[in-house]
Amino acid sequence: MINATKIVWEQLKYFPLIIRMVRYGDQSTYQNFFLGQAWKIINPILQVSVYFVIFGLGLRNMGNNGNPWAYAAWMMLGMGTWRFMNESILGGSQSIKKQIGLVSKMKFPLSVLPSISIASAIWTFLALSSVSTLFLYLSGASISSKWPFVFYYFFAAVCLSYSFSLLNSTIVILIPDYISILRLVMSMGMWLSGVIFKIDNLNNIVGDILRLSPFYYVVYGMRDAWIHSDKVFETHSQTGTIIFWSTTIIFLLLGSFLHLKFKKNFMEYI
Repeated sequence: MINATKIVWEQLKYFPLIIRMVRYGDQSTYQNFFLGQAWKIINPILQVSVYFVIFGLGLRNMGNNGNPWAYAAWMMLGMGTWRFMNESILGGSQSIKKQIGLVSKMKFPLSVLPSISIASAIWTFLALSSVSTLFLYLSGASISSKWPFVFYYFFAAVCLSYSFSLLNSTIVILIPDYISILRLVMSMGMWLSGVIFKIDNLNNIVGDILRLSPFYYVVYGMRDAWIHSDKVFETHSQTGTIIFWSTTIIFLLLGSFLHLKFKKNFMEYI
């Protein structure tokens, strides 16, 4: 617990630095592009639009009374939430290994690097959530009265992404092949978390298992709060909340322990 408290304090203490590093990284990444940092918004929208065309218009697997805009709003919000966590986790898991030389020059804690990756991914969530809201109004609906809970689920997504990234960032250095396994798990996670297809339709043991996933909790919780009430999610929300925060805390405790134990020797493994 002491290790975890120290790690969390470092994130709060160096929060202004995290924001500055995100701005610097974005400027250096998009400085040679004609549209500049607008690509942070355009790129995720274009990529996710492909899924909408295939599954929303092509296969007609919408489950929203045949309303493509309702499905688009539902899918875009789920995709935005998922892609935010996916980019945060994959980027944060490799952040220490890729940028350890930068830390040695600027003298700030290694534990801050996953947070920088998470902050950089926020634009993906904001872009797709905005498009989701537009589609929601085009479908004839409006934002749910439970919208304040969006802040809670976003906070939950940040906590899960950071704790999992911190744990992975140490394992990736100790076991380089682990990143390939992590990419495979995360690529499967999009489908198993019900980002495109409704897990609510699985009224069997498979559906019950998938609904225990912390990713399902965040994705469907966000939809429940912003778009419309999800009765199936609400039925499992109490159990899901316990499992989610238990998993997140375990990741944070284990990740903090491994990070502080091996951080002095990271350069030897790289």
